[in-house]
Amino acid sequence: EVMTTDLVVAQEGCTLSEANLILRESKKGKLPIVNDNYELISLISRNDMKKNRDFPLASKDSKNKQLLAGAAIGTRPKDKDRLKALVAQGVDVIVIDSSQGDSEY
Repeated sequence: EVMTTDLVVAQEGCTLSEANLILRESKKGKLPIVNDNYELISLISRNDMKKNRDFPLASKDSKNKQLLAGAAIGTRPKDKDRLKALVAQGVDVIVIDSSQGDSEY
């Protein structure tokens, strides 16, 4: 079954202002972003727009505007494995918690 045949989309490269206008005029909750081949590139929701408005200073990637991810690790030997796993998953920032400042890594 098909839920709707009236699909509203925006083309890749549209601005947040354009996307917000399309969402507002269409009264939809989500806006698929598609490329020239009509393949899904991204999905913008009303909540995304509200969060962007409410938290303009949030740390975001300059290329794709996604939120940055950070993690903290300690200085124990097992934390080296955690560090490798975090880097493999694409973490943006690592904070090393050295407790009293006399830890060795």
